[in-house]
Amino acid sequence: MDARGMNPLLSFHPDCDQQRMDSVLSAAALWEANTPEFILQTSGSTGAPKTFVVQRTHVWASIQATALAFGLQPGMRTALAMEVAGTAGRLMLWRALALGMNLQVLPVVRDPKWEGNLDFLAVVPQQAIALTSSAYARVKTVLLGGAPLTALQESALLSRVRGTGVLLYHGFGMTETLTHIALRRLGETTDYTCLPGVKVEQLGEALVIDSPERGVHSLQTEDAVAVHSSTSFRWLGRLDGAILSAGKKIFPASIEAALASVYPDHPEGFAGCIPHEAWGEALVWFSVPLQEEERRKLKDAFQTFPAWRRPKECKEGPLPLTSSGKWKRRP
Repeated sequence: MDARGMNPLLSFHPDCDQQRMDSVLSAAALWEANTPEFILQTSGSTGAPKTFVVQRTHVWASIQATALAFGLQPGMRTALAMEVAGTAGRLMLWRALALGMNLQVLPVVRDPKWEGNLDFLAVVPQQAIALTSSAYARVKTVLLGGAPLTALQESALLSRVRGTGVLLYHGFGMTETLTHIALRRLGETTDYTCLPGVKVEQLGEALVIDSPERGVHSLQTEDAVAVHSSTSFRWLGRLDGAILSAGKKIFPASIEAALASVYPDHPEGFAGCIPHEAWGEALVWFSVPLQEEERRKLKDAFQTFPAWRRPKECKEGPLPLTSSGKWKRRP
């Protein structure tokens, strides 16, 4: 299946079905019609989905910032591995069209496969983890987004791409900011650097984003951060996902990162909580079944934590997931 006759920048992988082709061509037509406004919808991953209207000029500002950050040029080769119903996938499509990049449209699968070599590819963490070393050797730059990346996932990815030459980045953003507003290079830093035209500040523990060119004005998020400057910050976790234990606020992502620093190859698991009569919530570690040596190493690693950040229990077994496939951190 090929749509080159419809748009010379687009080609469709043979495994794309008609529904995939129709949805991409419909989204492409919106951009090509020079529509002054677009209707976008949030993912609903942190609340009820919301629909809102954005200006074409705001979308164009996002596209230009990404192009500048990654050096994207006309004629470069890229691929679309995400649904265009979501903002990240739609922006990936519009970005290629606006910049004159050659775009392969792929089926939306866990392990996307493209033809030839790519200059740039955007995927969600689940797709990134499924890609092989040989696949990474055929792309210059990969941008991960759409979900947080655990320290264990990052470690596994860095091990897999070693020697391939690919550059891995994780983007921070949301539909309200027209996807990523900041980037960090995996393996180099845990801090995010803002894209051109974006400034940040901290209000209490919350991140506040300002990007007038994108139509974003003092947007207060539910993300807990440590802001280093107006263009640099470290993500600590979701404020609405914080564990409140005996008056202490604990961010699960910070526990997972701390464990990875002292026990890099620990078995798969994540931080969560259970109700506690005295403390309100008790921090626990959910883990796949462990061997005795793994259990000992995990216990020793947690002993290096301050007492209030130390999981009170390790629950072994199948890892609990939400209906959307994310870690179920609360009962």
